[in-house]
Amino acid sequence: MHERGGPYWLTRWGRTAGGLDIWTIEIPGGDPIRLEHLVLDINGTLTNRGELIDGVAERLERLAGDLALHIVTADTLGTANALGDRLGVSVTIIRTGADKAAFVRRIGAWGTVAIGNGRNDGAMLRASRLGIAILGPEGASGLTLGAADVVCRSITDALDLLLDRRALSSTIRA
Repeated sequence: MHERGGPYWLTRWGRTAGGLDIWTIEIPGGDPIRLEHLVLDINGTLTNRGELIDGVAERLERLAGDLALHIVTADTLGTANALGDRLGVSVTIIRTGADKAAFVRRIGAWGTVAIGNGRNDGAMLRASRLGIAILGPEGASGLTLGAADVVCRSITDALDLLLDRRALSSTIRA
């Protein structure tokens, strides 16, 4: 815990059973957020029409030391497994948004941040402790924007927000 009067963005660290760090982000006026997992959609989130968006791989590599990374996708374009291999991220193929939400609950919704843009991402964002919708080059579902705790202009903006926990705390403060 941070000392009284200390900076609100001070982050406590712990370890999961698997050895990953647990991020605890102090939120002024709210409960702290403890994150262990990052769950990502592919189409329209990590990729633009099937091509990985510039800067994503480097940011995910930085986050991989602190969070367990997961891709959940309907794999509309059939590129998920190859992209998962390229990024070193586990891939789970699902059918529906309800399947994405069930995945989040299975790994521990309270310790999960999820990022997506499509209509089938809304339930996943609602189920997660922290849901981030992105308005990327393929647009975003209005329902998903309404389900999000935070909305970012792009996937790189969303990942940068996770990398700068002080800015994240400022964005979601109560």
